[in-house]
Amino acid sequence: MELTSGALLAVLAAVAIILFLVLVLGLPRARRRWVGIAARGAEAIALSLTVVILSAAVLNDQYLFYISWSDLLGANATTTSMHNGGTARQAVDAKVHGAGLTELHAPTVLPPLPSPGQRIQRYTVMGPRSGIRGAVIVYLPPGYDPSSPKRYPVIMGLHGYPGHPDAYLGMIHIDQTMDALIASHQIAPSIVVMPQINNPGSLDTECVDAPALSGPLDETWLARDIPSWVVGHFRAQTTRSSWAVMGYSFGGWCSAMLGVRHPDIFGASIVFEGYFRPDFSRSYDPITAGSAAARGYDLVHTARTNPPALAMWVMASKSDSLAYPTTAQFLHEARPPLSVTTVMLKTGGHRVSVFLPYVPQALTWLGQSLPGFRPAA
Repeated sequence: MELTSGALLAVLAAVAIILFLVLVLGLPRARRRWVGIAARGAEAIALSLTVVILSAAVLNDQYLFYISWSDLLGANATTTSMHNGGTARQAVDAKVHGAGLTELHAPTVLPPLPSPGQRIQRYTVMGPRSGIRGAVIVYLPPGYDPSSPKRYPVIMGLHGYPGHPDAYLGMIHIDQTMDALIASHQIAPSIVVMPQINNPGSLDTECVDAPALSGPLDETWLARDIPSWVVGHFRAQTTRSSWAVMGYSFGGWCSAMLGVRHPDIFGASIVFEGYFRPDFSRSYDPITAGSAAARGYDLVHTARTNPPALAMWVMASKSDSLAYPTTAQFLHEARPPLSVTTVMLKTGGHRVSVFLPYVPQALTWLGQSLPGFRPAA
């Protein structure tokens, strides 16, 4: 019986119902009172445990934290590295349409930091184009001085759903990872910007711009408002070879989408357990199937018909039914100037502990692939 099968849920539900009936009916009946009390107590404990296990199984079936019994028991996954499309150099050197951020002019004197002297800054940002108001956390590299003319490359970090930018600090420890990689000269000192990506927070927006007045403009928030805000508040580079976007799960899709649709802004995209077509919920799906908007958000279609000048690093698992199908299709279609470096796991669920060990590898790749992130010799 598979861990994510409907049969497992049915069996657990049946056991819970039987235990409930046994408890309510007072079975088995005992002549001695203390035996009956002990039996009822054991039945209540068994019912509680079964309900807890059933609830966990339902959540696992929905979010695919663990794909198989071996995954649950901690079996090591076999990994394969591959490359599709052109080289990262081709992606970086190719011409792109659009001015990106190069036409933005940073102020001579930057706005003061909310927490002077600290390397983690917290903001609430209002997007003038999207109308979205959301939380943004910023990691500043060692030695960052707002009064210095030195400018830094920028990584935009996108969280999963449900989630919050704080996940990059509490679960992924991006500050510690970046500090270690910078100290070992694996990547240049970089600013990491972590915005709230689902606005409002309870809505699975898939980071898209909803047509007309049907929903929020999340893509505009992430591709226009946040980059412009960063340039206006920090000593940030503006060339696309100095901007990258990374994300996991829902944020992995958003990272892929932003990179593919906005290569004039982002020279690289890092995708952990993401997917390549939007995965809307039943309660919110603003894109009409078969429409021009739907085709525009189909990254597999874009890779086949109009591959962007983008360097990508992708990590996925073959047993991840959410991420793998469209990842495989995207890799099959990749061609220059699109460049995709992939780490593929044979097994592994859809959870942070699966991709977390690969975060340093992905960031090291970024330091090797994009000139703006290359550490000084």
